[in-house]
Amino acid sequence: MATTAILEEPQNPIAKPRRVCFSFAAYAKAVIDHLRACHVPVDDPLSADEFATVESDFRFIFPPDLRSILQEGLPVGPGFPNWRSASPQQLQILTTLPILGLSKQVETHKFWAQSWGSKPIDADEAVKTAQEFLTKAPVLVPIYRQFYIPSSPNLAGNPVFYVHGGDVELSSFDVAGFFQRIDFGARQGGKRRTSLPSLLQAPAWAATEARRIEFWTDMAARGYTRGWWSGDLVGCMEDACCRLRDGGWREEEVREMTMMDGGDGSDRTVLRGRESVTWHVRVLSRRLLRAGWSTEDVVDSLGCHCESVGPDVESWLDFQHTKNCLLEAI
Repeated sequence: MATTAILEEPQNPIAKPRRVCFSFAAYAKAVIDHLRACHVPVDDPLSADEFATVESDFRFIFPPDLRSILQEGLPVGPGFPNWRSASPQQLQILTTLPILGLSKQVETHKFWAQSWGSKPIDADEAVKTAQEFLTKAPVLVPIYRQFYIPSSPNLAGNPVFYVHGGDVELSSFDVAGFFQRIDFGARQGGKRRTSLPSLLQAPAWAATEARRIEFWTDMAARGYTRGWWSGDLVGCMEDACCRLRDGGWREEEVREMTMMDGGDGSDRTVLRGRESVTWHVRVLSRRLLRAGWSTEDVVDSLGCHCESVGPDVESWLDFQHTKNCLLEAI
């Protein structure tokens, strides 16, 4: 399917807008070729009847950009939902997992959305109330492991969210950003290291900001208020270790970078006081930067949010991490 877009050049008022024709089908083929190059098994494309069956059974509609990829080929490697051969029970679990995870957080008194009103005292009643609201939120369609894309609005360019238990994070602005960001060749899949060349180029229609999605955008924003701002600094360091492991780093590399091995036979160094935490964060940030990571990847891996970064990256990280760590350090 070809779509025509107008790209304007506001800096030159004399120049006329350029019309650029781009094709979802061409990009979909590039994605499937990229997955095959990453040794991801790819099956025959989903047929129109198969699309209709899945959408009828699970009550959602595939977004156009994801649909175009599945019309080119069906990834069936580990972590990918097999819309053709997986049992209905398996697919039902995949599509309802985000709601189940949040419901569990409500049941254990770890989460409640203010927009839901007053929380019932009874745990069962609280879960029932939460599920009534959650089922009204846009259905999240699984793409790969814990990464989901909203089914509505049914437009190309919906953001991709990482949802795991009670954690909801914005992974990328759209499907194009997601397939550029994830390294499917890494163990368990992980974020692509930006110092390595990408075989998949961003299309002309790639989103430059995240579209707002009912409920899920607020949940992702809520996630940014945790991490270094929560006061649980040791837990944040351990979360950074998990992110590094998921990115394909070996255990000894993770321990070396985060200095969690105390060298005295203990499992890890105990971080005490603001000076110790700040020093660990500074050194970890610099090691990742010098290993070829981008500033955005470093900040994201440490659970922070970066809007813009100046030219002096290390000074910026020193300032940001020191400020955030000291906000609620013990």
